[in-house]
Amino acid sequence: MARSRKIEFAYYAPSVAAIRRAAAACRSDAAAAEESEFNNLRILRFAQNDNLSHGPLRIYFGAEFCQWRLPSPKTLSNALAAADKIGSPFTLLTPWVTDAGIKKLGKLFSVLRDEAPKSEVVINDMGALVLLCDEFPELSPVLGRVLIRQRRCPRVPGIINNLPPEGREIYMRAGAEDPVSAKLLRRYKIRRMELDYPLQGLEIDLRETRLKASVYTPYAFVTLTRYCPASFDGRMWQAFSRSGCRLKGCNKNILELNGPAHPGRPASDTPLLMRGNAQFVVNPCLPAMLPDGIDRITYMENVP
Repeated sequence: MARSRKIEFAYYAPSVAAIRRAAAACRSDAAAAEESEFNNLRILRFAQNDNLSHGPLRIYFGAEFCQWRLPSPKTLSNALAAADKIGSPFTLLTPWVTDAGIKKLGKLFSVLRDEAPKSEVVINDMGALVLLCDEFPELSPVLGRVLIRQRRCPRVPGIINNLPPEGREIYMRAGAEDPVSAKLLRRYKIRRMELDYPLQGLEIDLRETRLKASVYTPYAFVTLTRYCPASFDGRMWQAFSRSGCRLKGCNKNILELNGPAHPGRPASDTPLLMRGNAQFVVNPCLPAMLPDGIDRITYMENVP
């Protein structure tokens, strides 16, 4: 990796308390880092000092996959204050939404506009994108992992070398880098997209799109569903009321899914991890040379 290349580092914060604790990982003294729960983040950020330059740690906060996990306006305000205290730029994560979720997002976007108007908003719903662009032009939209159209199935590495070049390219790239898609993204003033580094690797080329990209580690998003097993208490499915999910089993439980091989489909040695309605695989190894256009690494302490 070139010595002059700049990489921004971000922390995917699960709570306001985590933002406050992350400050210790940003300090330069080794003793504080060893005592911190975020020593892995500090290693990620500083281990390649000879090759990378970086600015303040960026904070990612919110919910990517479920509208019932979105923070309240007060919680968001507290998160913004905690990030501002350590000089961190801020990115709000948002999921796909129903009408009820759109109303929640409107309130959160208002807080963001009033308290941190230079913030980013990761968008995973086209209706939310229209709302953001029409009513909150101060905020910067970012294309999220749900909309990026990557192929991340853990079985792919078992077949990738047997595919023709055209088929291989589908699994190694992201649909949003297509020039037609990029034109639509520019229409909505999107200049950045969020990527996973799937198990089969990534061969993305952003030169034509003029987009920048972030890559998440170590959990790669695979897929999600509207049917959430975390809302099942062993006897019945919990109904979602206007106030949201009552059970919220996703706060405590992560399911490990090990599917059998099917005819024509190879088995995978990598289990799927499911929190709530979203599934992930672990891929802790980022390459020494990231594809051009990727200028941000987003670290997740746990399955988001």
